[in-house]
Amino acid sequence: MTQYAGSDHRAKAKAYFSQPGFQRMLAAVWNRYERLERIGGNAVVRKVTQAESEAINSFFGWNFNEGDDISIPLVLFEQELRESIFSIGIMELYRLIEGKALLTRAEKQLLSNAEWHRLFDEVRQLSGEEILPITNTWLSKLSAGQGVGWRTLRELFRDNHAKAQSSLTIVVRALHLLFAEYSRMEPIRLPVLAARVSGDAHALDISEPAGRMLVAVLQSMIPDEAGQQTAPAGDEDASDQDGSKSLKLRQLYRMNGILDDDLSSIVYWSVPEYGKPLLRNVWTLRQVEAAEHVPRCSRIYIVENPAVFSTLIDSMSEPLFLTGNPPALVCTSGPASAAAIRWLQRCIEVSDGTCSIYYSGDFDVKGISMAQTLQGLFPERFTAWRFDCQTYEDIVGCLPGPSLNGAEISKLQTLSVSWDDQLCKSMSQKARKVHQEAFVDQLVKDWKECFD
Repeated sequence: MTQYAGSDHRAKAKAYFSQPGFQRMLAAVWNRYERLERIGGNAVVRKVTQAESEAINSFFGWNFNEGDDISIPLVLFEQELRESIFSIGIMELYRLIEGKALLTRAEKQLLSNAEWHRLFDEVRQLSGEEILPITNTWLSKLSAGQGVGWRTLRELFRDNHAKAQSSLTIVVRALHLLFAEYSRMEPIRLPVLAARVSGDAHALDISEPAGRMLVAVLQSMIPDEAGQQTAPAGDEDASDQDGSKSLKLRQLYRMNGILDDDLSSIVYWSVPEYGKPLLRNVWTLRQVEAAEHVPRCSRIYIVENPAVFSTLIDSMSEPLFLTGNPPALVCTSGPASAAAIRWLQRCIEVSDGTCSIYYSGDFDVKGISMAQTLQGLFPERFTAWRFDCQTYEDIVGCLPGPSLNGAEISKLQTLSVSWDDQLCKSMSQKARKVHQEAFVDQLVKDWKECFD
């Protein structure tokens, strides 16, 4: 498909799909979603014009001709959208093009329900404060099915009216505490804010509906480069946060006077000091951000597992006498935490422009995902370290790990990594995991060579 330059993927998506050749296809997609009430089934465009066949062929890589009937599976369209340069789904595409949410028949019926509209009157009464203009505007949009966090509230209302009412009231009270001019305060910890507005210190956790709706509102208040509001992500289940998403969420909170947990997120790291043996360091995110100095490094080796991290350090037991910037060793202990990512960012900032990242992980779906996350964060510096098809096949033949389950195999069949286009294919065919511990000797060999 056509590649667009620039940083605003939403503007690129709107421009791309506003081409005349997509109009009937998108109308069929919208109609199919509304009727089926989920992303599924096929949208059919009959007797396509030349412009339509060219547009659809270009996006999907198909080869239809003018006059053909084209059937587009919505699941495939959703997948292609998310894997494209636009990185969005059908729902967000509709919002970009039409300027409102894509609603199913059931959702449209909900909006005509008197009980639904009574919910907002009740919340206004229960808030106990004068409603701020920004909050009042949001509530009005929500009642019309347009506000950020609408689908989170809709699901709550459908299953539990009282829970919907209490969650929405909590968000309204939180917004008032944060933004009412006469109640401006020092930054407040998220659990403290939650307790003050609800009595429950966890009510605004990102795993809770009120927490997701609050995040959606805060995101919608941030202008992007074009002066438009950023697309909200509050309808997504953000409870599963990798380190990159966690850092962005922390930044969003802090921009709005909310302090988060900066002690639970940790990173293990080791950087040689002249004349000393390697030492293990464990820093929290708070320490990473507060440190006046972080080491300058020539390169950074990253491993996933603490046992591998310790084995590499144990292999260098004698004092080291290095000149120049030394290599660093970092352990993420699972998916890279906010502390690990922030440590990497700070180290790279003070090191010279040639400082590269070498990542090695478990050969499983999570290991692949972690590598892709780090590559996305540091695309110019990322290198796979013993994390390729050759290493996998060498080890799986003699030290195979647990079997991959059906869901993991299916996921691998849809994945491809830029550093080795055969890796995911081989893993899905052999259907076995390989843990880092099985090839730690090779990692030790590479690590020692850094000091020769």
